[in-house]
Amino acid sequence: MNIVGIERIVYGVADLALCTRYLTDWGFHARDSGAWGADFATAEKTTVALRDAGDPSLPKPHHKSAFFQGSCGREVMWGVDTAQTLQRIAAELARDRDVREDSDGTLHSNDAIGNAIAFCVTKRSPVVERPLEFNLVGAPVRINRQAAGAAKGMAAHPLRINHVVYLAPTQAQAQAAKDFYIGRLGFRLSDNVGDHGFFMRPGLSHDHHNLLIECFGSDSIGLQHTAYEFRDLDHIMHRGTYLESQGWSSHVGPGRHTLGSNLTWYFWTPMGGLMELISDMDYVTDEWQPRFIDPKTAGPPIAWTARPNPPGYRFGVPPK
Repeated sequence: MNIVGIERIVYGVADLALCTRYLTDWGFHARDSGAWGADFATAEKTTVALRDAGDPSLPKPHHKSAFFQGSCGREVMWGVDTAQTLQRIAAELARDRDVREDSDGTLHSNDAIGNAIAFCVTKRSPVVERPLEFNLVGAPVRINRQAAGAAKGMAAHPLRINHVVYLAPTQAQAQAAKDFYIGRLGFRLSDNVGDHGFFMRPGLSHDHHNLLIECFGSDSIGLQHTAYEFRDLDHIMHRGTYLESQGWSSHVGPGRHTLGSNLTWYFWTPMGGLMELISDMDYVTDEWQPRFIDPKTAGPPIAWTARPNPPGYRFGVPPK
């Protein structure tokens, strides 16, 4: 299936005004708003939608976690290349599950572990960033010019939605979800962590991952976090520092992951769970060979972090 990437993420939220302020502080571009909710866009025109948690048109909540307070992700929509691909997906999913089609052709269904998913022909406008210039030792290229990230008050905005992470209650269900996305929707496996974590990408993506399915145990299901790509580390630092100045709490980072290599900084969100600022993810091709990572020997998948984790820290668990 010629799936491009994530087109839209829909949240059902308990406090629309608070969540609107949160996304505004993240630097998203406001597209539309009203009593029904609000839509926000990345530079690529992929979108994050906020809707009232009680909106009957939303998929039912499929979420259980330590951080759940009435708001959570309700649906992830994937963009495809053509209407023909959309028809193929509809036929494939209709073999064993309900598929609903909107008047605009958008498909709605569920994955193998109950997460609401949707598909549409992509309307994104791909963003192409110019290469940055770095003065390496003995090889200066930026001469008599200030670095791009050195300006104070830099306006850093999310360029595109990069990935989402779902939690499955058991390893068997994580495996089933992996098999569904790969076998039914044409995703490709990038890396496998201990048979309970699966980094995947859709057929037309070169990102190391746009989807991660993990098992954290029976007390954690549903959409755990979403990730948004910024230009570089300077943009992550500018935006993350601003978020903290506005009173939003970070969870871990700034740092760099080992799987995918991306720079990272996680923030708690009133929309439910975490949102991650990222940049510089690995670009992979058909020649990439999936790796099996043993977490017992490899340890946590982070190369470095600028701040030590506090005592009792657990990823994805709010501090007490």
